[in-house]
Amino acid sequence: MTKLSKILNIVLYLLLAITLVFAAMFYFGGEVPGETYTTPVYTESFLNWGKVLVIITGGITLVFEVISLILHPKNAVRSLISIGLLLLVVFVSYSLADGTPLQIIGYDGPDNVPSMLVMSDVFIYGMYILFGAAVAAILYTELSRLFK
Repeated sequence: MTKLSKILNIVLYLLLAITLVFAAMFYFGGEVPGETYTTPVYTESFLNWGKVLVIITGGITLVFEVISLILHPKNAVRSLISIGLLLLVVFVSYSLADGTPLQIIGYDGPDNVPSMLVMSDVFIYGMYILFGAAVAAILYTELSRLFK
């Protein structure tokens, strides 16, 4: 094992331990008194930890992608095609999105506005497209192995 892989393993286990602590706090930390529905006390902390993990992952991905483009400029075309395909997925998802406010009885909250509804639709349609692409890639890979 190299020194880098040892450090990465330690970081991995540290992040896993922190996540387990947040999960335990969420599930066993009690409930907010006086709420209509069961609401764990540490919901906000758990969600914030998830946001931190997503931001760190996105940042690391971007940094290493830029480093890869600098070190291997011949592979830049492949990376740019991948980025272009992701932008295409976002464009198609945005085209399918609908910002019509929902008629929800008893809800007057701030999230039933066109901008939030379009953003959530873009996320949902984007996940549908990416999930469909993943399933199609798996099927193609497995079927192409049968015919070789």
